[in-house]
Amino acid sequence: GKKLYRVACGHEDAWNETLMREAVGQMDGLSVHYYCHADSWRRKGPATGFPVAEWYSLLKSALGIEGFIRRTRTIMDRYDPAGRVGMVMDEWGTWHDVEPGTNPGFLYQQNTLRDAVVACLTLNILNHHADRVHMANIAQTVNVLQAMVLTDGPRMLLTPTYHVFEMMKVHQEAAYLPMHQED
Repeated sequence: GKKLYRVACGHEDAWNETLMREAVGQMDGLSVHYYCHADSWRRKGPATGFPVAEWYSLLKSALGIEGFIRRTRTIMDRYDPAGRVGMVMDEWGTWHDVEPGTNPGFLYQQNTLRDAVVACLTLNILNHHADRVHMANIAQTVNVLQAMVLTDGPRMLLTPTYHVFEMMKVHQEAAYLPMHQED
């Protein structure tokens, strides 16, 4: 008796435009991804031992999710002004170079305070768009990319990103109250 939530795979702006124009009536959600890099797709930068400049470039990349969401929601609003179709941010987070000595296909990366700051910035921005962003999932939870938990055999540790999620969990199922400040 449950209704199927139909999600279409979005991509970049032109694809999302076509998908929304042609299939808005057949979907309940538009899936999109947003990853942050300190450098580029080819050289993402190390998770640890990074220069100060990569703090700033990663945070700039993280803040870019705001523009990405605004562009995507503008497209969605054009074909779905009532906001029935939800933006499904089904993958987001940092993507650094894999840890040396690990299998590159497993995308194992260490997690630092820098990743926690990215998580906090991202969750705050996602909260601001809660009317259109119906779901948002960090890319991975265990051992891959911006994981909340890292394991090694029987050993396990909670990452700085985990602690951000722990602090922010009070926002789940809460109502977003917009705020505006004037000086």
